[in-house]
Amino acid sequence: MKNRLNYILISLLWLLLVTLGASFWFNIRYGFNIFVAQHWQYLAYMQASDRPVATSFYVSIVVVLAIAVLGLYILLQPHRRKIVLPVVDNTNNQKQTVPVVQTPIQVAPVAEQPIVKEEAVTPTPQVATTPTASGLIRPPRLNIPTATITRAPAPRVPLSSTTPAAKIDPETEYADIHEIFTSAGFVYKGSPRIKNMQTSVIAIGTDEVLWLGATGVKTSDMKVAIDTMRGVFMDTLEDIEINMNAFIIGAPDASENSEPSILQFATVDELRTYIMAHPNTLSDDDAENFDAYSAYIGTVIDYIGKI
Repeated sequence: MKNRLNYILISLLWLLLVTLGASFWFNIRYGFNIFVAQHWQYLAYMQASDRPVATSFYVSIVVVLAIAVLGLYILLQPHRRKIVLPVVDNTNNQKQTVPVVQTPIQVAPVAEQPIVKEEAVTPTPQVATTPTASGLIRPPRLNIPTATITRAPAPRVPLSSTTPAAKIDPETEYADIHEIFTSAGFVYKGSPRIKNMQTSVIAIGTDEVLWLGATGVKTSDMKVAIDTMRGVFMDTLEDIEINMNAFIIGAPDASENSEPSILQFATVDELRTYIMAHPNTLSDDDAENFDAYSAYIGTVIDYIGKI
């Protein structure tokens, strides 16, 4: 089934190629467009009225049809590969057998000797020498006791752990920060990762206010997150400015921070004191606009967490 589908696709591709070539030829040579029905009607009218038509026109049609049929025959003809098996000459690999003449082993009689009591001694086995076909005597085989080798255990080198660090759950890890903003009248919208930086809270308020916070991150990472969100706002909003406020709790470079737009807090309690001093107020008149703003921020957070 797969081969039949391949043949059909190849045939269609070849016929399309021939048709385009023929259209190009008849257009530049005779001003005849094979895709226009009026041109075929005019050709039929000329043939019916015995008007002369260039002989090369008919020759071109025959050549195009021949090329199409010949190409289909070549493309659809089954291709069979010829597998040539190598011929191995085994005449040189035949081993020559050499006749072995067995010589009987002659054992000399052993005279009886008196038995002498001695301490137990490990007897050494005696191996009779056997003459080979060439007349040489093979020396006796040596019996070498196998020494027991005690191998010390290989030292174990601790491998660096490749297990990734456990991901924190921002919903439980930063629940106290979320509670601070919800208690102050803001709406919590999530804690996504922005450019590999884990945020601790994103909250919104009236007048297009947005709070973006993180815990234990560098100021440079927070700047990247801010620029990323502002870039999304510029691409999707027109004539509306988002008032973004950013803060970091326990930044490792807090003493070196020279960015006034990013608030620095040492503890969560300091953040609580500041937010409670700047709460959010929502009136009934702003409810409809705030709902649209909240839906837009939710869409932005879903999108920004995937980039």
